[in-house]
Amino acid sequence: MRTKPQSPLINTPSLAGLALAVALLFDAALSIQGLVPEQASLFPALTHFLDTQIAERLHTGTALIAFTSGIMLAISLILIPMQRVYRAREAQLLRERERLEAYNAELAQQAASDGLLGIANRREFERVLKLEWRRAARERQPLGLLMIDIDCFKRFNDSYGHQHGDACLRAVAVVLKTAAARPGDLVARYGGEEMVVLMPHTSLEGANRMAERIHTMLAERALSFPDSPVAANVTVSIGVSSLLPVRDAKRATLVKLADEGLYLAKEAGRNRTASVPHLRLLHSADGSETWASREHRA
Repeated sequence: MRTKPQSPLINTPSLAGLALAVALLFDAALSIQGLVPEQASLFPALTHFLDTQIAERLHTGTALIAFTSGIMLAISLILIPMQRVYRAREAQLLRERERLEAYNAELAQQAASDGLLGIANRREFERVLKLEWRRAARERQPLGLLMIDIDCFKRFNDSYGHQHGDACLRAVAVVLKTAAARPGDLVARYGGEEMVVLMPHTSLEGANRMAERIHTMLAERALSFPDSPVAANVTVSIGVSSLLPVRDAKRATLVKLADEGLYLAKEAGRNRTASVPHLRLLHSADGSETWASREHRA
């Protein structure tokens, strides 16, 4: 009776053990790689064939040694290269994540800054003011604010054009950033030609010193403005305020005080600093609230 000749692989215990080990690990590796079902099904079939055909031969020492050798061979030929591939992919993903984080940070910075002046915009100012107000309340430290307006800026634009007007705004912004260079100080565009400087841990006296420093530095910059009714160069009016956040105080009051001081500086002839240390809260019939100086407003 003729019998079907068996594969030399099956008849050789060492090769059988080696083949089974390689097939097992190769199948596992391909499964990890995520092959499509049609591809992945080939290797479990091979494993099953080897398992059923040569299982009885694996009891021999030669086959067991070969099986161990096959495991080591499969590791060196399959798993180690796969590990290198995965490490390369992991490094690539890490680089992509860092690139994405940098891009998001750049977008966040652009969203928080004024495109023309390169300083914080009003939305960023409001955000930082909220944070600094809470911090000042926790630390029981005063928070100072300067409200700054370029004197007669509309006349400057009308006389020299918007391009020179933009250059003037940028030059003033540079002066403010140079003057308010302490950690925590924030220079922001509040609207139009108005800018603000927010100063943590700053009393009213300290805020006034900062305002005078700005006046001095701007005068040294000597930005020509012959048509100005105030001076031969560009000048600013500054309203100053400082508050220690207490239970009933609101951060909006800090802004109102600085705005009131700016109004008084303009009324007094511009190119100066003013503050309103005493304000009273007026309640209208509709329930709204307004601040007014006891000395200067009805």
